[in-house]
Amino acid sequence: MLLTKQTESSWRLPLRTLLALALALQSVTPLTAVTVAQLSDTTEDIVYSADGGGSIETIKNTRTTTLRGNVRIQQGLIVIVGDTARLEQDTVTGDLIRVTVEGQPARFTREAEISSETITGSSAQIIYYNQANANGAPASLLSVVEFVGDASFLRGRTALQCVAIKHIVETGATDSPGPCSGVLAPQQ
Repeated sequence: MLLTKQTESSWRLPLRTLLALALALQSVTPLTAVTVAQLSDTTEDIVYSADGGGSIETIKNTRTTTLRGNVRIQQGLIVIVGDTARLEQDTVTGDLIRVTVEGQPARFTREAEISSETITGSSAQIIYYNQANANGAPASLLSVVEFVGDASFLRGRTALQCVAIKHIVETGATDSPGPCSGVLAPQQ
């Protein structure tokens, strides 16, 4: 890589080198974004808090933790808040099975380094879980969030208002049975 001296105190890359570097980074970015999302969400511990009471019950291989009153659940970059929550965990593997949060409304946020990739949503009920990646990638999980009941969803400038919305965080895939309204906006 050639550097050219612009002034006494700064260096710059020739335009051709910058373009080649930008194209190389663009081809790597989608894979990197998925990998970072998986490492920062699905493999992170789940941290929770609630102002009200709670209970833990184990039936066979499932431990269910129920929380009440101003509940906050966090796993990596994902935060879900609401009035009540139910966390289901496999007692053998320790893996998350499902988190169900209810509220008036319950709220979901997944922060991102690029603000246009930050996801926010709300609904009467939010269901969050990890599912195996369908493309067959070994040991990779996808973060799935379902908004049920007067659901709203915002990712960048794209917005949906539907009865229910299912969204896969890492791929950006979204599905809704309808009826829906919204705005599909290009990324800036």
